[in-house]
Amino acid sequence: MNYWLLTSEYPPMHGGGISTYCYFTARMLSEAGHAITVFTQDDGVSDFVITNELNNIRLVRFNSNRDKVHTFLGYVARLSYAFASIVKKLIETEGKPDFIEAQDYLGIAYYITQFKHTGYKFLSEVPIVVTLHSPAFIYLEYNRVPIYCYPDFWTGEMEKQSISAADALISPTHFLVREIQKHISFSGKNTAVIANPYSTEQVTNFGFKRNHIIYYGKLSPQKGSFELLSYFKKLWDNGFTHSLHVIGGTDIVYQPDLQTMGQVIEEKYTAYLAKGLLKLHGKIQPSEISASIQDAHLIIVPSIVDNMPYVVMEAMSMGKVVLASRQGGQAEMIEEGVSGFLFDHNEPATFAAQLNKILSYDDAAIKQIASNAAQHVSNQYAFKTILSQKTRFLQQVKINVGRQNNFPFLHQEPQMPIAKDESVKDMLSVVIPFYNMGNYIDECIQSVTDSSYKKIEILVVNDGSCDAFSIKKLDEQRVKKGVTVIDRLNEGLAATRNIGAVIAKGEYLAFLDADDKVAPSYYEKAVLALAQNNNVFFAGSWVQYFENSNAVWPAFTPQPPYALVHNPINSSGLVYKRSAFLAGGINDHKTDYGLEDYESVISLLHNGFNGIVLPEILFYYRVRSGSMFRNISREKLLYSNKYIAEKHKDYYAKFAIQLINLLNANGPGYLYDNPTFKINVSSKSTGENLLLFKFKNLIKKNERLKKIALTLRKIN
Repeated sequence: MNYWLLTSEYPPMHGGGISTYCYFTARMLSEAGHAITVFTQDDGVSDFVITNELNNIRLVRFNSNRDKVHTFLGYVARLSYAFASIVKKLIETEGKPDFIEAQDYLGIAYYITQFKHTGYKFLSEVPIVVTLHSPAFIYLEYNRVPIYCYPDFWTGEMEKQSISAADALISPTHFLVREIQKHISFSGKNTAVIANPYSTEQVTNFGFKRNHIIYYGKLSPQKGSFELLSYFKKLWDNGFTHSLHVIGGTDIVYQPDLQTMGQVIEEKYTAYLAKGLLKLHGKIQPSEISASIQDAHLIIVPSIVDNMPYVVMEAMSMGKVVLASRQGGQAEMIEEGVSGFLFDHNEPATFAAQLNKILSYDDAAIKQIASNAAQHVSNQYAFKTILSQKTRFLQQVKINVGRQNNFPFLHQEPQMPIAKDESVKDMLSVVIPFYNMGNYIDECIQSVTDSSYKKIEILVVNDGSCDAFSIKKLDEQRVKKGVTVIDRLNEGLAATRNIGAVIAKGEYLAFLDADDKVAPSYYEKAVLALAQNNNVFFAGSWVQYFENSNAVWPAFTPQPPYALVHNPINSSGLVYKRSAFLAGGINDHKTDYGLEDYESVISLLHNGFNGIVLPEILFYYRVRSGSMFRNISREKLLYSNKYIAEKHKDYYAKFAIQLINLLNANGPGYLYDNPTFKINVSSKSTGENLLLFKFKNLIKKNERLKKIALTLRKIN
């Protein structure tokens, strides 16, 4: 089996985490004779480097910016795109692997699954397995990080989409499955609960030092650090004399106080630190773990959300008694009173009761539990045991990996009925609204005729052009094969698009403004995505600006809530299933000010017609001086967005809480267009100045001064 494993960190540097899982999984599979390739980020290399590591594991280290996308993708999105890029590179060089497995954390499989489900052939028939381990959309919340701030919000959306789009999911615990399903559903998906593999030497010496109590893990809210210390404070205040040794990093930032966890704990527990009751030992290297905990009487794991912490495996395998909370996946690793002990954060008194019970056991009882713990890890998490379970599951996945007919959207509204029409099957009708665009129409139409998709009709809808040169250019197009020019009285862009859509004959429909262009493969790839997915009704792509800008806009598959605060897609140049556009996407001229196409996207989503984005540059948007959208004002944007929200108020109401949080965290949606970057939000009230008030009144009464003032305001 040729198995590719994707992880953001490899090998493990400080113990625990997804990197440890990948390390042991790679070893387990390679020792069983499988060809293992591990892909991981390393910005110390300029592009990518392939090396052979121990156990015949091939390691591919690549730069997260190998595609030079840092100007338009933030770090996490850029990392995900780089994973897709390097996978594509090796598939083109070596052929397809049997499986690709990726972590859920940071959504590193986001672009890989986007490419696969939009029909890119380099990933066809390759099963993509996502390992559920530590999604940020869960853990950030527990750590009290403002999860609606960009880019953290978008990281969570990428993770959810990756999980939803995977061909199969593996979770080490039932706990994590339940936790994730509070946020998204993956019912019906190939899902298996398979514990993380672990390998270590068998321990026979179960020695310990009486009353040596250790909390081994980084200080963070999700680890139950605050709860643990509150339990000990109560114990110490009531005469408990034994120290708590904290071994692990203290540099996690506690967002509400903007201090490290170490600073927070040192301030709150100064007196206990001074008495030696609380001892912070700091971060240690993996090689130091054994020496640090070998004489522990008890290891405490109070986490409230961990899925299957390796600290429990390590401690139990070393013959240590573990006291863990019932709130995380670690509860599934311990048989109460036999291989360890459990307490319940929902019943705080259980902690002290269990702690005192353990400390009261004689040496023989402690050593028996320690022996049981070591044997439990050896039996349950050994490579042989986990390999057998994983192999059986992967065989099932391989059988069931056939082509999916539906894109795995996170949100899907009920679909409105579509009237039958007499469209020409497989034909694409490209509608080009035209008003005095003679300077650009040749280049625009040429880009369409250069398309690799050949079953195309081109409809130029002339919206009452009055410029002589533009009329001449139209006359030149009238005689060309495959081009039809339709003349209308001037009614505006919305009406022009709608007229073209009604006249069009094709099963598929595309709009293309007369000053824009498309890449040769755009229409072929878009139609393929539409044809292969029953629930995809329109498609866009990334956008390259040209003429007065060379920026790139990495459009995003439109889904609420983000799509309801900002248009995430190149809505003026989409490709549709024409029947869906006519049913739910007709442009509403009342929207006004150039946002008619955005309202059309919202209307399509609202009516159950979801769409996708092809994650590459396939559309070219001309940034002209004096264009309608470049001259749009804040007041116009506010008007149009208000109209859209009110028209679709029921749809917006469904996501009201999320929308309020997004706007509170990031400011008005019309001020940004990329959720992968951080947004700095600031606002201030403008107090009223009496002299300024009088000056404004003077201007209002003087027509000439009013025009000058409005011009200056527009410029600024």
